[in-house]
Amino acid sequence: MLSATTQKLTYTTAGLFALMGLALFAAPGWAAANAAWKISPFVAMTMGGWYLGGAVMALEAARNWNWSVNHTPLIFTWAFSLLEIGVMVAHRQVLHFDTPFGIAYTIALSLSALATLASLADWVYTRPQIAPAGGASPWWARALAAAFVLVVAFFAVPLLIGSARGGTIWPGELTLLTARSFGAFFLALIISMAPLMFSRSMAPVLAQMRPGIAMSALIVIAALVFIGQFDFATRPAGLLYIGAHIATIGAAVALLAYHRAQHQPQASAEGARPLRR
Repeated sequence: MLSATTQKLTYTTAGLFALMGLALFAAPGWAAANAAWKISPFVAMTMGGWYLGGAVMALEAARNWNWSVNHTPLIFTWAFSLLEIGVMVAHRQVLHFDTPFGIAYTIALSLSALATLASLADWVYTRPQIAPAGGASPWWARALAAAFVLVVAFFAVPLLIGSARGGTIWPGELTLLTARSFGAFFLALIISMAPLMFSRSMAPVLAQMRPGIAMSALIVIAALVFIGQFDFATRPAGLLYIGAHIATIGAAVALLAYHRAQHQPQASAEGARPLRR
C-alpha cells in the first residue's frame, strides 16, 4: 500500500478541497465577485459542489487506506488536482490576483497539485497491486461504469477543445477557462471511473459511489438554486445536465442497495445460528 505520508497528504487535500468548496458553494455571489477569473455565481456554486464532492472523495480514500479498495476515489483526487491547476496554468494570462480569495484559491489548488505529485512519486516507487476486495460486483456495475464514461465524455470533449462555451446545455456563456475547467472536472471523473469498467470487485465500486452521490447531489442543488437561469422551452438540452446527475445518483443508489441486499441474508443467517456450548 502507499505510505502513511501519502495518506496524510490525502487528508490535507481533502481539507483544502473542503475550504475551497465551502466558500464557493455557500457564498457563490461573493466567490464569483472575488474569483481569480470571470465566473458567474451559478458557476461558483457548481464548482463548490465539485470541490466539496472532491473533499468527500479524498476523505473516503484516506480513511480506507487500501489500494485495492480506494484506488478510484484516490485517482479522482489526483486527476482533479492536476487537471484543474493545468487549466489555470494554460490560461494564466487571464488570471488576476487582486483579491484574497483569488490568491487563496490558487494557493490551495497549487498545494493540492504538489501533494498529488508527491503521491504519484510514492505510487511509482511502491507500485501497489489491486487485489479482489469486497466480494464480486455484478456485470451491470461494469456496464453502468462504461455508460457513465461514454456520457461524461460527451460533455467533456467539447468543453476541453473549446467548442462548447455554454448557451445550449449550460444556460449561460462560459469563458474558455471556465469551459475547460468544467471539461477538466469531467475528465477527472472519466479517469477515475474507467477502472470500474473492468473491476470484478465490489469494494472499489462502493468507494466511488458513496462520495459520488454526495458530489452529484451538491451539483443538482446548485442547479436547483439557479433553476431560473435555464430556459427549457427554447433550450431543452439543459435537461440533460440536470438529468445526467440525477441518473448518476440513481445508479449509485441502486449499486449500494444491491450490495446491502446481498449482505443482509448472510448477516441474518449468521445472527440466527445457535450458540455452541
